[in-house]
Amino acid sequence: MEERTVERGDALALVERDESHFWDQKSVLAGGAVVQKIAVALANADGGDFAVGIEDRTSGYIGLDRWRGFETIENGNFVLEAVARDAQPPVPYTVEWLRIEGDERRGIVCVVSIQKSDDVHRMADGTVWVRRGTSSVGITGQQIIDLTLAKGARSYEDQALADYSIGDLVSEAELAYFLRSYSPATPPEDFVRKQRLVDRDSERVNVAGAILYAENPSAVVPKRCGVKIARYETKETEGRRDTLAGTPLSIEGPARQVIDQTLLEVSKMIEGVSAMRPNGTMAPLGYPPEALKEIVVNAVIHRDYNVSDDIRVFVFDNRVEVRSPGLLPGHMTLDNLLTQRFARNPTVVRLLNKYPDPPNKDIGEGLRTAFAKMAEAKLRPPTFDLDGNDFVVKLGHTPLARPQEIVMEYLETHDEITNSIGRGLTGITSENTMKEVFYVLRNAGTIEMVPGKRGSSSAWRKVVPKG
Repeated sequence: MEERTVERGDALALVERDESHFWDQKSVLAGGAVVQKIAVALANADGGDFAVGIEDRTSGYIGLDRWRGFETIENGNFVLEAVARDAQPPVPYTVEWLRIEGDERRGIVCVVSIQKSDDVHRMADGTVWVRRGTSSVGITGQQIIDLTLAKGARSYEDQALADYSIGDLVSEAELAYFLRSYSPATPPEDFVRKQRLVDRDSERVNVAGAILYAENPSAVVPKRCGVKIARYETKETEGRRDTLAGTPLSIEGPARQVIDQTLLEVSKMIEGVSAMRPNGTMAPLGYPPEALKEIVVNAVIHRDYNVSDDIRVFVFDNRVEVRSPGLLPGHMTLDNLLTQRFARNPTVVRLLNKYPDPPNKDIGEGLRTAFAKMAEAKLRPPTFDLDGNDFVVKLGHTPLARPQEIVMEYLETHDEITNSIGRGLTGITSENTMKEVFYVLRNAGTIEMVPGKRGSSSAWRKVVPKG
């Protein structure tokens, strides 16, 4: 617990910070129950910070006038009591008391940092709350059971590294880049200690600190933790050496840079792949950039860093496949991916979200965003699967329209269509399944086989009117 002064610019940045999954702010008039609910909700979710002494935007105050802190630290003691005494069990926290430099009359704001906990925390009245977006949501029954199971899933991100100390971490260029925009301004040693990126006794850095800020995490984490990107010139289920185009790329570096570089390289690779549109024209594979970004970000922040393997991104002729090491954590299943959330690496998720333009801006919305953007592009939604020890996401370049509609659209501008062309347009991989599409249209009287073409050269055309 410490008291310090901050510059007016830092104070204004704190006041103007938008409420989010990781940040909240309350008036000094908020009671202990309000503070306790926020603390419990953050500890039961992914951790985060909140300030007491900042008025809400709806209060009528503007700018720094919203900074209306406590007259003395003693007046804010109820905040600590709510967090450390009344919550059951007590919530893990650190606290700072901040004054604006040269402006004592605005008072002291209490900023509390809550760590994600291994326990399920309850308020004094026995209720359980979790942070979801900008709100604290009460849960009961099976939801509490699911949370308890998730809490039992230990994260490798907390593992201390043998040969990477606080002196190494605070000299990293990425940490310096991050702290240039971090508010309030904080010395690197203070920041990494406050965020629990180092072991208190040995001052060895944990895995999360290396993943976020080390120049080359794979050099200090005893596991492979980069990204491999490969291009396969095929539509087959598996990529083979004889269909591999060029040398696979390896991406290493801090998490933010890995995400940016991976998206850049995959996007360039996709631009070189052409596919036939339903109207018969050829065009580069078009994936919504937001969908691709969300899938890559999800892989980097939620992968299991205890599995010694890289994330693998494969670009095929008809899809992009992202393979993330590790099975689903906690209570997560393939069936509840879009309705439930659990962060395997809460420290990585929380601190990555503190960048000025964080890649994980909309916490909990990533996969839903990918679904929505694929639908807007009239492409089928992503598919999820578990394969061995990997969580696999596939973005297929398959139109959302029914195969029969795609066939008829193609025949609006072409005299005939073959089974091979039909499969390329619709994303169907089986020749027999494609035949069934043609048979449905034939039975409806809309297409017929092209006379004189049989076997491998057989084709279909729109029905030619008699006479």
